[in-house]
Amino acid sequence: MADVRPFRGLRYNQEAIGDLSLVVAPPYDVIGDQERDSYYNKHPYNVVRLILNRPKKSDENADAPYLRAGQFLDRWRAQRIMIQDAAPAFYLYRQRYLLEGTYKECTGVAARVRVEEFADGGILPHEDIMPKPLEDRTKLLEYTRTHLSMVQTLYSDPEEKLKAPILSEMERFPLAQFQTLDGIAHDVWGVTDERFTRKLTTFFKKRPLYIADGHHRYQTALEYSRNLRSSGEITEDDDPRNFLLMMTVEMENPGLSLLPVHRVLVGERKVDAEALLRTLESRFTVTHIEVPRGARSGQVYHLLERIAEAGGSGVTFGAFAKDPDRFVLLSWKSSLDPLEVIEGDLSDSYKELDVTALHKVVIEGAAGIPPDRESVQRNILFTRDPIVAVRAVDSGRGSIAFFLNAPRVEQVRDVADHGERMPQKSTYFFPKPCSGVVMNDITTW
Repeated sequence: MADVRPFRGLRYNQEAIGDLSLVVAPPYDVIGDQERDSYYNKHPYNVVRLILNRPKKSDENADAPYLRAGQFLDRWRAQRIMIQDAAPAFYLYRQRYLLEGTYKECTGVAARVRVEEFADGGILPHEDIMPKPLEDRTKLLEYTRTHLSMVQTLYSDPEEKLKAPILSEMERFPLAQFQTLDGIAHDVWGVTDERFTRKLTTFFKKRPLYIADGHHRYQTALEYSRNLRSSGEITEDDDPRNFLLMMTVEMENPGLSLLPVHRVLVGERKVDAEALLRTLESRFTVTHIEVPRGARSGQVYHLLERIAEAGGSGVTFGAFAKDPDRFVLLSWKSSLDPLEVIEGDLSDSYKELDVTALHKVVIEGAAGIPPDRESVQRNILFTRDPIVAVRAVDSGRGSIAFFLNAPRVEQVRDVADHGERMPQKSTYFFPKPCSGVVMNDITTW
């Protein structure tokens, strides 16, 4: 199904850089303006200058940051700050980290993967995308002609056919090692062995890949390839512009974490939180949660613990409203069947998701916020940080905050298998591969 190939990675020259932690950065979409400034200040060759170049007041047009990114990349290659490996390789990328006190390891395979239409079934999405980031990533690709970050995908290997060959290669000394400020240890190996290459390419020909993170970057590469093929500029199937840089991870890997993304209703149209909660009593059991006095952080984490405890018994999520302060747990009433209540030609897997009930019944139904992208952008704040969500309500910016458990990986897979898309920002896979670890020049093999 998936056409997975080794490639000549473009990497930072460690002889010129030294500590790679100074020049890598997270994916562009989790970097705010303040974080971007900190990465700019961290090192003059930090990859943020490529993936999220900072606009200047002197810019004559909106394309100037993308032009600058391309100029930086060309200059760094000419100065051998970045070098391209001599032989095609698969790159093994391991991330070791602590999550809530538990040690975990997550290893992925970085490779070139042929982009294809979702209808073909080899690459499957699970989430909706926004139009603005798509335009942004397209311009960056046009000016740099390089995949600067890895799209993260998942594959299923319950029989662990790839485990032994991957572990065997990881016994060798890594190509690169570094540790980022978040405490994650990163190790990279480049594997050129022909037997390993045959093993991987044969394995993936029989399996689909599920996009975990990077839907916009995938859609960018797909449309870029599609347009060049339509214009006649691409005439060969194996043109490198038909491929995309991906890191694919075994979905059964216990080191792969899936974290929740919370929502806050914001925007010009204020929602009456108390009236909204009363409306929801027809569908949900609304339980007031007694939280400890003191800091908001302790209160919200108390609510999150209750949400996690109730998560295995059906659709459940939490909410916080102000004036008066209310921390509540919302659980689908046992007398109602979400498969019957939630309308639409949707699979059972989709209807049983917490995030589906939140969006279909609460946000769209009770709050009256349409599901189109523009309405969502204006009226919903998405955040990984529950404290940010509570503070948005405390400050008056938000009307009510909703807190979710993370979906399970198998739920994401089932939704993708049915050809459906979860609401945007439904998943947050962790850890994310750093931008700048290995890159892909799309002009050459």
